[in-house]
Amino acid sequence: MCQEITPESSASFRRRVLPIMSFLLITSLLGSGQEKPSKFKASTELVQVSVSALDREGRVATGLTKQDFEIFEDGTKQDILECISETSPVSVALVLDKSRSMRTNLPLVIKGAENVLDSHLKTDDEFLVVVFDSVPKVVFPQFSGNADAVKHEISSHLVEANGLTSLFDALYLAVSNVRQKANNVRRAVILITDGGDTHSRYTKKEIREYLEEANVPVFAVNASEPNIFQTVTVEKNGKAEIETKDEAIGPAELGGPKVLKELTSATGGTVFTAHEPSDIPRIMGTVYDLISTQYTLSYKPHSAGLISKLGDHHKVQVQFAASGNRFEGYHLAYKHQYRRPDTMMAEKGTTP
Repeated sequence: MCQEITPESSASFRRRVLPIMSFLLITSLLGSGQEKPSKFKASTELVQVSVSALDREGRVATGLTKQDFEIFEDGTKQDILECISETSPVSVALVLDKSRSMRTNLPLVIKGAENVLDSHLKTDDEFLVVVFDSVPKVVFPQFSGNADAVKHEISSHLVEANGLTSLFDALYLAVSNVRQKANNVRRAVILITDGGDTHSRYTKKEIREYLEEANVPVFAVNASEPNIFQTVTVEKNGKAEIETKDEAIGPAELGGPKVLKELTSATGGTVFTAHEPSDIPRIMGTVYDLISTQYTLSYKPHSAGLISKLGDHHKVQVQFAASGNRFEGYHLAYKHQYRRPDTMMAEKGTTP
């Protein structure tokens, strides 16, 4: 089983390990968002990959060991040195779509947020809230662990669904606030939307590039319904016709699930689809549990020419080790690439 650590034992572990390592690059795929350059003097590197795991029932997978995982960097299999199972306090930004395409789902979004705050909140967890329609807005501007206050702000700002969808701008606003204000090391965004963007200043390419470098994973709940935007009418001849009457509905909304998958996978997050609207509260609880419980896999890259690759992007693949059908139907979420920050050494004026 992966070694389970509490925040206290985690601090002890770091005190024991960090002093003996002369060159340490920690690539945390749910990273802190606050990069503090270290002085590098050697050519040894430790990479840490944060992995979320769901079992075939859609629950957080527990009890896994390093023998259960395989990890590859740039196609080369790596030796997993350690697997640590952590349950840590989290700082989460709830990003809630209140545009008119979400009009039938707002009560369930509120219920889902209340489910998280009432049933899944842990000591030292904290929240920030962003709502968006044509313009995103931080309605709970500072992180807080006061569940009642957060619930009040959510319910008071999700009274009515109006306007277009500034999804990309909302993600930028939420992630930038997480990076600047979060108090916990483990940080994430939970986005509830139908996935379509119709009114952002940022383009999809721009927000994807920002999210890739931000080290804040985004988990999305896809709350679109297959027929939510369609109206059935019956003509005089008795023939049923399906019409689309909402002018805001178009290719953006129809392509929403694909956009969500692209953006979340760039961050190490994933997308959960509510097949029925009533699924939204349950899914939000599962997403929150997934964020707060992680496996951290550590390895030293076998890649040749390590130093020459500083600053390059390196592809990471994590999969379950072959073990019959034991992990059939399981799902892993992690960031699929990272960059070794050569600028850190330049800023310190040192060489490896």
